[in-house]
Amino acid sequence: MAVLVWSDRDGALGNSIRSGRRVALSAEEYRPEAEALDKQLDAVLDMAWQALNIITRRKDGKPRFNSFEQVWVLGRAVYVSEILRHEAMRGEVRTMLWQALTAKAWYGIRHDPEREPRWRELIPRNRKSWQAQPEKSKPYDFLDIGYWLREQQLHDAGEVFHWKFTNAREMYVRPSMRSIELRNAVLYWLRRQAPKMREELSKSARGKPGFELIPKVLQKRFPATGPGSALLPQHYPPDELRLIVCDVLDAARDAHFI
Repeated sequence: MAVLVWSDRDGALGNSIRSGRRVALSAEEYRPEAEALDKQLDAVLDMAWQALNIITRRKDGKPRFNSFEQVWVLGRAVYVSEILRHEAMRGEVRTMLWQALTAKAWYGIRHDPEREPRWRELIPRNRKSWQAQPEKSKPYDFLDIGYWLREQQLHDAGEVFHWKFTNAREMYVRPSMRSIELRNAVLYWLRRQAPKMREELSKSARGKPGFELIPKVLQKRFPATGPGSALLPQHYPPDELRLIVCDVLDAARDAHFI
């Protein structure tokens, strides 16, 4: 089907219907379904904003938004709402929904179309490439990552990645590292490290050992292609996977930090 994507040009509201599928003349033929989806996205964004408002830390009364929390609440709201099962999404890829969701949140436009400026707080401010490339898929990868992160409870996911979106992305860009089984095993290992070591492993500075070390060494043990790729983390029993992950990460820790 198709989605409705809002635009705001110097205060003038507009929208277009987009589809990733082949259409006879134009995607406008799917406008009724796209408008029905747009109406339901109001509830998705309200749900996400309420969650973000609850968990966001404040300093001097002002919210201090964390991009990890922002993408997690969006991913969780999409999942809980089951919006991906909407009729308008039948046959569409997720990127189409991400395009509609991002523009709607950023411009703060309800289906009425009344304004809802609070929704902009859901979009990490450093995720602006979608405005220059609105129909590409890569600018919306933050929503792919958020939908992936939602598989874990927020606190557990935050522990794995030390509440850093950049750390989550380091694991997500490696396809063989995406299973929740692997993240749970990494969390098991991290909880057994000294606080100082966990702090070192949380860093994301290039050129120095930090969080990137974890997916890097695990990818060698669980490659996505070639020799050794037949068994991915999710194919092992949980106890066996934890033993493998602990052995690999213990060796990496000792080689780089001790």
